[in-house]
This record gives sequence, structure tokens and C-alpha cells, in this order.
Amino acid sequence: MARTGFYDSTQDLYLPKDTNTWADLTGGWDTYTGWYQNLSASTELEWTSNIIDLGYQHKVYPVILITTRLDGDDTVAGNYGADFPEITIEAGNASDLSDATSIVLTRTSNPTYTGLGAKRYYRVTIAINSGTNSQPQGMRGIEIRLLTDAVTETIEQFDSSTVDDGSSTSRVIPTNSTYSDISFVGVTPTTLVEDTVVTGVSSDGSSVILYVATGYVNTGYFVGDVGSSSATTSNISIPPLVQLVSTSTDSFTIRIFKPNTAGDANCTFDALVSGLPPVAIDINGNLIRTA
Repeated sequence: MARTGFYDSTQDLYLPKDTNTWADLTGGWDTYTGWYQNLSASTELEWTSNIIDLGYQHKVYPVILITTRLDGDDTVAGNYGADFPEITIEAGNASDLSDATSIVLTRTSNPTYTGLGAKRYYRVTIAINSGTNSQPQGMRGIEIRLLTDAVTETIEQFDSSTVDDGSSTSRVIPTNSTYSDISFVGVTPTTLVEDTVVTGVSSDGSSVILYVATGYVNTGYFVGDVGSSSATTSNISIPPLVQLVSTSTDSFTIRIFKPNTAGDANCTFDALVSGLPPVAIDINGNLIRTA
């Protein structure tokens, strides 16, 4: 889908439109041999893809290859300016992308793609600088791949107390790899935590274990509960509960709880992490996988 340029079929090249106006055309018709070869100023050449439908919601990492050529010279590639190419990636779940969120990447200022979540529809816009006025540069080819293959790593015998600063229940766990988006984290505790349990005798004489501490509810509120005089509290060792709070490109954050009292805890655990590999714009202007 063309934006700020036009397609020259004689060169198979998408070129910038001339910035001249009628007021600039003062030399007579015979003076002008090529309308788009006389840019009055350097401009941006922008191209936008059609909306890409994956068919279902999915996290992706994009790989984009851009081929450029100079106008009138089929053998010379274009020369990018400081912050070009500029690649904008939009993603959403509405078929017209009316709900889209976007990320803008440039070669120098923001090279890393960090993902847009699981979306169904995507659209890509690419902008390059038009080059010199006398011989602008255009786009010969653009290849867009929205890839979904994940990479995984395992973290073994990580002690959460090594990242516990005592001021927060959250534990930030660094990963060995860097991702554009972490899709899955599975945590398996390998040590127990110390907790308490309240035991007593129910009205029918059988043993009862309460997971709400005595005094939190009135006696007699639940069928089969016990009075405070017949309940006892004891210490137990039990596997902890682990909550995944958030993910980043090189870490994930968890909280660890004692299952009965919900107190903050630490443990040793193994983890399986799966995510999309990182991508960035290279010196040639292509958005490529970097790991």
C-alpha cells in the first residue's frame, strides 16, 4: 500500500514524490525531463503494508528486510540518514486496527522490539530518507515475516532469598537470555516453607484442619468448625504458593507465599522460561533477530 511515494514500473522501484509545486516550474516545459528527479528538499519515503491477519491472537517477533536502490542506477543501494529506517509496527484485535497499539523503531534511537502482546492483526509502516535532491533513493523490495517460534531456557536451583532486599514481597528473577517478549514462566519450588496450621475437634468428634486462623470468624459460623478453646496451632513444613507478577525482556517477577497464612516467603525453585527472541535494526536497515 503506497503512502508518500509512487511506483515506477520502468525501474521496479518505489520512489518519493517530487516536492515541487506549480510555482516552482518556471523554466519552460522543455527544461523538465523527469518529474520526480528534481526534489526541492530531502523528504521521507513511506510505505505501509496491508493489514496482516494471523487468523488468531498470537505473540510475534517481526523480521523485516528492506532493499533500496538509487533512482536511475540499478546497482547502487540507498544511504540511510541518522534515524532511518523508521519501522512502525501496529497490532490489535479489531480487523480495522481501530484498537491498535504500536511500537516505533529506528536504527539509532530505539532499536529493540519488545513485543505488543498476543494480537490477531498487524500492520507495518516503513520510512526511509529520500536521499539527495538530484538522485533520490527508493525501495526495491520489502520482506515482512511475523514469526512465532519461541526459545526456551531452564533456571535450576535458584534461591529467591538472593534477590530479596527485605522491602518488598516481589522477587525479580534475572533470565540467562534476553527476549523480545516472555510468553511463559513455569516455577517449581524444590524446598518447603515453614507455616502454621490450626487443628481441633469438630462437633461430631472427628479431627478438623482450619485454613483460616481461629478468631477470624465467629464460632459456629461454619458447620463443623471448632471453638477457640479446642483449637491448637502448630508449625508445619509445606510447599509454597508462587504467583507470576510480570515479565520483562531479561527477567520475570514472582511473589512467594506461605499457603495457610499467606505470609511472605522465600524458597529454592527450578523454572522453565519460554519467549520470543529479540530483534533490532542492524546497520543495513534490516530488522533482524539478534540472538
